[in-house]
Amino acid sequence: MSRYKSEQTAYDPLKKKYVPLWRLDTNTVTVTHFNSDTLAVESKTYSTDFIRYHLHFSDSHCPDRLRRLVNDGRIEQYLDDMELKVSEAISCQVKLWKQTDSCYQKAVLSGDAEKMLGLENCFISMARKAVFECMVYI
Repeated sequence: MSRYKSEQTAYDPLKKKYVPLWRLDTNTVTVTHFNSDTLAVESKTYSTDFIRYHLHFSDSHCPDRLRRLVNDGRIEQYLDDMELKVSEAISCQVKLWKQTDSCYQKAVLSGDAEKMLGLENCFISMARKAVFECMVYI
């Protein structure tokens, strides 16, 4: 279980000990933040496969970057930004292919929903491969 903990701590009166302000568990893909103002533990679990892939890749290839993001309290923002940017990149590429692919255009004109769906799924798969190489496995 790869767990990153921030060096900064705060006293948790419920646990009666000092706890890290930020934690990242790469196996459960969860970021946990101890809010020292409200004394509440806030967790966010990411469900997209590409965030999981990125964390596992980063854990094995560049753990210092993850450690730094956790220590600086920027891990959640970093993952939120990545989730948004990767999704947008995939959607943008699929949209471009749908506008320019002659087979897809013919399927639209003929109203062939099955062919359109099949091509769209193919575009998504191809876009994921390209985007993952550029944005996820870095």
